Amino acid sequence: MGCRPISSRLITIRLRAAPFNITIIQGYAPTSSYTDEEIEDFYDHLQEVVDHTPRKDILIVQGDWNAKVGEDACKDWRGICGRYSNKVTNERGYRLLEFASYNNLKLVNTFGPHKASRRWTWHSPNGITHNQIDYIMIRQRFQSSANITRTRSFPGADIGSDHDLVLMTLRLKLKKIKKQGPTRMKFDLEKLRDPNVIEAFQAMIEGKFAALNLLDSEETDVNVMTDTFNSAIMETASDILGNQRRVKKPWVSDDILNLCDKRRELKKKRNETEGANQYKLVNQEIKRGMRKAKESWIEQQCQDLEENLSSNNSKKAYRLVKDLTSTKQGRATTIQDKEGNCLTEEQDILKDGPSTVRSCTTTY
Repeated sequence: MGCRPISSRLITIRLRAAPFNITIIQGYAPTSSYTDEEIEDFYDHLQEVVDHTPRKDILIVQGDWNAKVGEDACKDWRGICGRYSNKVTNERGYRLLEFASYNNLKLVNTFGPHKASRRWTWHSPNGITHNQIDYIMIRQRFQSSANITRTRSFPGADIGSDHDLVLMTLRLKLKKIKKQGPTRMKFDLEKLRDPNVIEAFQAMIEGKFAALNLLDSEETDVNVMTDTFNSAIMETASDILGNQRRVKKPWVSDDILNLCDKRRELKKKRNETEGANQYKLVNQEIKRGMRKAKESWIEQQCQDLEENLSSNNSKKAYRLVKDLTSTKQGRATTIQDKEGNCLTEEQDILKDGPSTVRSCTTTY
């Protein structure tokens, strides 16, 4: 997506990925010969780059930090650095840890249990001194994506430098994006129980099919005829049946749903006297209709249950019993004392909770 040089010590590259883009910041910190002011100036510029990075991006900060993070920092900086690093931490190492902690970054190549030669990243010209001063950091949000056991230095790679190549294996397990397919239309097939609806449906579909028969089958492409046939059925079903209305209760009828729509419109006029009275009447009518519809539905279910039991249709009978008896159990979200006051503090719950439970069990 772009590469942006910040200075002679900082450069960023942004890679397009899905569903998160990847931002890599490469840094080269001043050596120990530079002053503390110059070090702070470098980290200030680095922090500005991090702050301008989109928060949803997978952020990787890597480079030569000229800082030593040691085993002694593992305890105080738990989760930021591991114990597979240098022996001791120097002053620049603590500055790097402060930066990593502030930005929720993890020094990945300090966690791998590798031998020393695969942890060292820099070698002195005489080949005697070896240190780990190059680090790869990643946001802790994506730390599980970094393969720690395969993140190490490669001393055998010939790159013509006193630094070794450091490699981190990253395997992202991201949420799968569901493809938006065409919306499936569900028609209200219950209307087909009405003979008048069936008659209207047949009359309209016959008229559309009559127009379809006028097409010359030899000159018209079969795909065009198929599309015309499907369109005739879909248009007829949409005009006559309409879309199926989603209901959570099986006994709710279209009449009750229409009353609910009317009540929703009257809710806007509740501030007026006439509107408030109409809203109240419609609300009462809905409650009466719901009660009667539920009673009728239960009676019908019981009749169907008796018929299935008498005909030894145990599978359908079991399903009917399950529909009649299954209820959602409420879940207790708070604990109350004997006076009914909610207990929110942990000490109060531990103190008064057991006595409240005992009183409830003895009551029942």
